[in-house]
Amino acid sequence: MSEKGKAYLRTRWEYGERPVASAKMNGWDDRIAYALELAYRLINEAFGGGDGALGDALDGLQVVALTPPAPAVKVLPGYAFISGMPFAMEEAVELLPVVAPSADQRIDLVQARLSDWTYVIKEGEEDAAPPPPDADEDCLPLALLHLRVGMASIKNSDDGVNGYIEDARVLF
Repeated sequence: MSEKGKAYLRTRWEYGERPVASAKMNGWDDRIAYALELAYRLINEAFGGGDGALGDALDGLQVVALTPPAPAVKVLPGYAFISGMPFAMEEAVELLPVVAPSADQRIDLVQARLSDWTYVIKEGEEDAAPPPPDADEDCLPLALLHLRVGMASIKNSDDGVNGYIEDARVLF
């Protein structure tokens, strides 16, 4: 079993902790973990397989600009599958402020990380025509942040001066 994510946390029982033998409880826990992983994988296949955000609401796991505008973004709540395992966030999360590039444009990637159910901004390279960074293993790309030298904020659309957000989600 892969034991990725936080959907099911295994328990290891100590001797005398429960009225049944600890070896028996650990065996039950293993079977529960395997059954849940199979259920997650079958549900993922029912949605078409692969990685992506559940599109029941078009704003699920969407990255949006803050109000009032600031050099930071917020990820809206939603659900996804990453590496065949469930990912869930029930509240909007504001990410740390992004540092503007110093010499050239830069593209950063906002991604959902399966291992600890968090969001991470992966910084790209500064360049006149910067390529976007690739997503890390067991991470789901959510948005690209197009950052400009001297920007004061990040906006939902391109105003020609500030940074802006490009949606990178794959929706089921």
